[in-house]
Formats: sequence, C-alpha cells, structure tokens
Amino acid sequence: MADARPAAASGQLRLVQSFLNAFDLESGAWLVESRLASPGTKFDEDDLRRLSEIRHALHDLVAANGSAGLQRRAVTTLNEAARRVRLGVRLHPVDGYRLVAEGVGVDRPIGELLMAVTSSMAAGNWNRIKVCANETCQLCFYDSSRNRSGRWCSMATCGNRMKGRAYRQRHGGPASTDATQDHHVHAQAAS
Repeated sequence: MADARPAAASGQLRLVQSFLNAFDLESGAWLVESRLASPGTKFDEDDLRRLSEIRHALHDLVAANGSAGLQRRAVTTLNEAARRVRLGVRLHPVDGYRLVAEGVGVDRPIGELLMAVTSSMAAGNWNRIKVCANETCQLCFYDSSRNRSGRWCSMATCGNRMKGRAYRQRHGGPASTDATQDHHVHAQAAS
C-alpha cells in the first residue's frame, strides 16, 4: 500500500513544512519538539496569536506555489515579523557566515522559521513545497516530481479521492465524500 503521509521536505524546508502541518501549535509543544523552544517555556496569548498569524501567512505563501495568487497581506505579515525579530549575521570558520535568530521569547522561533524560508528560496527549492489541492485536506507537502506538477499530499489518499470524485462528476455519480474522512485519514497518518 502506498504511503498516506505527505511527502517530506529536507533540510530547512522540513522545518517550515512541519510548522504548517502541526496540529497542536497552541500548546507550544511543537516548538519544543522542533528544538525552537526549551522545555517548560511558556507562551502567552499574544505569542500564540503571532505564531498563528505567521502560520497563516506562510500557508498563503506556500499556496501561491501551487498557482493560487499570492496575497499581499501574507507578504506584509511576514515582512512585519522579519522587522520585529532580531536576525543577525555571525562569521563562521567553516560556513563563512551564518544567519542567527537572536530574538527572545516567540521572536526566536519566528526568526528561525523566516530564516528557513529565505534559505529555501535562495537554494531554489521553495517552490517545491505546496498545499494539497484537496480542499478538505490542505496539508503542506514536498513536491518531488521532476516537473514540479504535484497537486496532492499523497496519491494514496487525496490524489485517489480527488481523481475518483472527478470521474464520478464526469459520469453522473455522487461527487463528494465525507470531508471528515479526509481529515481523519491524515490525522492518523501524521501520528
């Protein structure tokens, strides 16, 4: 049976994909699991609101990779976040230089995420991360296809369902399935 999980990105892009697909961002557990915050770090409502805004803006930015027009509000939100977080440049004996997130509190993880986005853009692989075309799914996936034409997080789940729906619509059958079934399958695959 084919893998039902979204294709995983590598390197810095994996951090962005994981952030966008995290189910429990509100608890701060994802930040600790991703080593962007120390265990026991507390985030207030304003911190969690900012993380949510960043996630929404990044999701819109990723959605533009699949040809859904880029929303100016997403770019504005990310540019404002970049101004607020403290990003620094440090000389390094091996790499030449490194960007570092120096902010405190929630600014540091936001800075790390923004650095991951910019490094992925500079490396030329940013446009490979996409949002699943199944509207009831919306998970982010890494498009590993040679021509960068992937549309679904997984052919085993969303791709198969969407192609089946299209077939049924063309041939007069019932076109939709239960949206909660799509989410349930992805929730199981993510765990």
